[in-house]
Amino acid sequence: MFDYERTELWKRTLGERSGDAAQAARAHLREQLRKAWQRAGQLAEQIRSAYPALKGQGGSRFDALWERVDLLLGPEYPLNAAEAFVLGGALIIYDLGVGLAGLPGGEAELRKTQEWKDSLATSIRRETDRAPTPNEMAYPTDEYVQLATEEALHLLAVKHARKLGLLQGKGPQGEELQLIEDAGLRQQFGEILGELAYSHDWDVAEVGRVFSARRLEAPAPSPADWTVDTLKVAAALRAADTLLVEERRRKLSRPTLVHDRLLYTAGEPFARGEAEMFWACFEALRKIDRDLHDVDVLLASSGRPRFLARGVVDADDATRLATHVRTQGWMPVDARVHVSDVPSLIAQIGGAQLYRKDPSVPLRELIQNAADAIRARRSLEGLKSDWGSITVRVGRDSNGRWIEVADTGIGMAERVLTRHLLDFGTSYWMTEDMRRDYPGLAASGFVPAGRFGIGFFSVFMWGERLRVISRPFQQQATHVLEFDNGLGAHPILRPADSEEVLSEGGTQVRVWLSRERDWEQMLLDRSDQWDHWSESEERISFAELLGRIAPTLDVTLKLEERPGQVQTVIEANDWRTLEATRLLRRIGNTARGVNTALMEFLAPMVRPVLDANGQCIGRICIASGAMQRWAGLSVITAGGLRARYSREFTGTLLGSTDVATRDDAEPLALREDLARWATEQARLWERYQLSFEGYELHKRLDIGLAVLSCGGEPGGLPIGYRGGTPITLAMLQEFVGERDEVTLVDGSERPVRKFPELIVIPCHEAGHTAAGRLLVHLPALMGVYIARAWGVTVQDVVANVEVSEKEWTPTDGRKRRTWIFHRPKVRLH
Repeated sequence: MFDYERTELWKRTLGERSGDAAQAARAHLREQLRKAWQRAGQLAEQIRSAYPALKGQGGSRFDALWERVDLLLGPEYPLNAAEAFVLGGALIIYDLGVGLAGLPGGEAELRKTQEWKDSLATSIRRETDRAPTPNEMAYPTDEYVQLATEEALHLLAVKHARKLGLLQGKGPQGEELQLIEDAGLRQQFGEILGELAYSHDWDVAEVGRVFSARRLEAPAPSPADWTVDTLKVAAALRAADTLLVEERRRKLSRPTLVHDRLLYTAGEPFARGEAEMFWACFEALRKIDRDLHDVDVLLASSGRPRFLARGVVDADDATRLATHVRTQGWMPVDARVHVSDVPSLIAQIGGAQLYRKDPSVPLRELIQNAADAIRARRSLEGLKSDWGSITVRVGRDSNGRWIEVADTGIGMAERVLTRHLLDFGTSYWMTEDMRRDYPGLAASGFVPAGRFGIGFFSVFMWGERLRVISRPFQQQATHVLEFDNGLGAHPILRPADSEEVLSEGGTQVRVWLSRERDWEQMLLDRSDQWDHWSESEERISFAELLGRIAPTLDVTLKLEERPGQVQTVIEANDWRTLEATRLLRRIGNTARGVNTALMEFLAPMVRPVLDANGQCIGRICIASGAMQRWAGLSVITAGGLRARYSREFTGTLLGSTDVATRDDAEPLALREDLARWATEQARLWERYQLSFEGYELHKRLDIGLAVLSCGGEPGGLPIGYRGGTPITLAMLQEFVGERDEVTLVDGSERPVRKFPELIVIPCHEAGHTAAGRLLVHLPALMGVYIARAWGVTVQDVVANVEVSEKEWTPTDGRKRRTWIFHRPKVRLH
């Protein structure tokens, strides 16, 4: 006799009994379940052989799971023999684990599946916070392989759950091995066993929706009243799984039943040094208590008999729990952070408190979400890189002014609308549901701009009335999610009315503004060249606002201010070829304080910044020193959307961000990329001999220093002074060629003109950011040219530099950064 056969549950459902009118039918089910358990042991061996690194697979938990069900249900719970058989079969499949989904092909075949490729890409991205490289996908580390294998098998198990009870293995002699031997039982129950086994991953509401109305006929030749109520079986498996997982994870003892509560005890008290272990147990018991409560509500609301166990003794009070899960030398006090008003907290940290009350942020976040949805659809359907569009509509109705953002992306199913869209802090793009919904997307190279799961909530900065209409591009149904009172009230989900039905996949989000002031504030020019948060009184159009929000967007952006009158504000990726003056105007260089004439004069100097693969990752021109006050701004974008302004250049650079507010970003351009661009800029300044309003710009020292700070070669542009005279790098090399020592100093040149041996590098004239780079990297930047003059390596030059702060003249009144370069003794041969 097996251990599970000693339980009351077995005895009253499948056990032998005298005077049993259904003895033959009961015996048949009993023997089939025994054989299934024995065959599961053979399949478990095959799983362990195919996936030796896979943990917790096969045949070790069935007895314990059955015993937990016996405890939970109580001695009088109405469960017939057929329901017990289905319960046992589902527990066996669940016990075999996800490895069952990987038979019979093994790991070699698994790696060919899209699920494995998606899981590998997701594992790498989760660790590195970027898209995996082709080399990483082709030659993953053992750690990534292990993670991808576990996740892919789980995806396959959930995807093919209905097939798991029908899978074939191999017996000891190579014969076919079916989990359920009897063909009739296999045909009738094979699909439902796997579905029940993996329903423990579902929301409890989904369990109710799927199984409430599913009652299976009694298997022949059983009595007709041996029908199978799948909801009772699913609830029993779900509750037992929670008990066993948490008990084993926290090393809790097997509980006893006291009235309708489970009582847990600890053999040895928890000492002060084991406090964290106690709290881990407390949290485990709280989870068990919640799950038992959910199951109880599910059964009661559907008119089913309730389990006897409906909670955990003292799971709500750590102090009382310590009377039977004892502590020694200390008393637990539940002093955790409690949030009593979750909607209010989300509204604050997901809104104005996070985004500094910038009223354009919700528009940016909605455009970003729309762009991600379109990029995802492009990847899934192999569409062109300029396919898809976003349309921003504005208008008024009886509820006031509204703004709507509509896209032609992948759309959202009911589950995504109600679960993932409203899951604060978790991005749908990183979930298992996404990989299950869209196989191949994770491995396609698709990298969403939205990663934090908080941007959508910024819309409540605008108002409390909100409507989301969405249709998944692979489905026909359109759903509507409505908020009438913000996060403080429950939204409603309903089928779309006839006029709301979308003709193709996509999403529309409409928000009604509570304050007219937000509309006015959005249209005030906030790209002021001194402080882009200043309250400039200059007003811009809504089209201009969109251009400033999304200057490098790779999706076509349209605006409809009047019904039927649509204008295209941005063509997908047009920033790469847009006439330079128009590009500079788009990013906001029409603001107060910008010399528009100079901006237009410098526009021909805007040149692409190319990465090592020749891809354009920016279009900028030099704007250094005093010109930064005249020539305007540059903007760094992330996902095509403005992240921050910069005064270092004029133009735009693509960037990436790792901050949730997305108000900061680092350029994608590497130092080598900027060096190539800066060298080209120097040649342009030399070639065109530019002058503007009396300024001979080609002679400006700040241009040369800016080029040098980027690692470029300034050529004939001056980079400093000697004895009051501007010098180029060629002149510097000639000067130091016959000397064994050369001294460079920062600051103004006039106070130190009397030192003819000094080379003055006025770093500050290059502008704030460039000056910072010069001060830090000047030994290496200048060392390249000094090394050539001395015939040594750059490394030798840098290794022989003394850096100090020195006051050169009493009248100077300040200490200057000083670099003394000593000629190395080792020469190149």
